[in-house]
Amino acid sequence: MLSCQRGLTLIELMIALAVAAVILTSAVPAFGRFMQENRITATTNHLISHLQYARHEAVFRNAYVAACPSTDGDQCTGGNRWDEGWIVYVDHSNNGQPDRPDDVLRVVGADERTVMHSAGRFRVRFQGHGGAYGTNLTIRVCDASGQASPRAVIVSNPGRIRSTRDVDVGECEA
Repeated sequence: MLSCQRGLTLIELMIALAVAAVILTSAVPAFGRFMQENRITATTNHLISHLQYARHEAVFRNAYVAACPSTDGDQCTGGNRWDEGWIVYVDHSNNGQPDRPDDVLRVVGADERTVMHSAGRFRVRFQGHGGAYGTNLTIRVCDASGQASPRAVIVSNPGRIRSTRDVDVGECEA
């Protein structure tokens, strides 16, 4: 007579739990770093899309359109910390600030999980032909915890916007 066994023995259950514990202790930290890397990539892509939008609007309107750090969504801060938020606006009077609320085209809020700064530059302004005004702009996008690899968004004088991973971690400090 054959007997059917159903269920697990206590030893089999303890071995399964030990294997699950080993897998989880190695996978959870790697997953956390994976999420931080993806967050930095997503933030970089978000910034690039807004800069491309600003360039497109400058060409479409044949006017100056700029992007700058902003904490209130109405005016530029005059600083270089993009992690506090930024705006894209039409710069009709070429004074480095939106003249009226309707000039603000896009508003992006702060992100405390990143450190983003542009060294000495306080804004990027695109001309009607699509070129960027002034010298090249580099915005560093870094993880506030320092665990993810930093990125940089570079805007050249002809208006080309690109990103790079060739950033020294020491450049993340503003």
